[in-house]
Amino acid sequence: MRQGETGFTLVELAVVMAISGFIFSLLGTGIYQLVTVPEQGNDRITALHELQQVAHLVNIDGQMAQSATGGSQLRLSFPDGSSANYTLVGTELFRTTSTSNRTLARNITGASFSVVDRMITMDLISAPAGRWAVSENETYQIYLRPGGG
Repeated sequence: MRQGETGFTLVELAVVMAISGFIFSLLGTGIYQLVTVPEQGNDRITALHELQQVAHLVNIDGQMAQSATGGSQLRLSFPDGSSANYTLVGTELFRTTSTSNRTLARNITGASFSVVDRMITMDLISAPAGRWAVSENETYQIYLRPGGG
């Protein structure tokens, strides 16, 4: 270089590019985490909410039920002679009575019910559709009303 001329050498440019690349990779990773972590958390919350909603509603019926039978579906019989059936159709869990058919939860991929003595045990699996393949599995135990048949 001639005297009095200014500029950057090839080594200086290479060092600046390496440092810039490192900084941009850190920023890219940070932005990716900001976008994906909440999305995955939302899928997990959705799955847990579905399971808790089913458990709550079955618990309410179970407190009023006189008897129950389990298996792939749950049938609760009430003292007034009516009944409620909980059935998994596809990925939707339905509560069916003589007067209504209500969807309790979506995204339920597995449901099994067992009844021993006066206790209902429900094994439920919820897996919302999404790119994270989040799946939550919970077991709930519900006691039937005291003094039932």
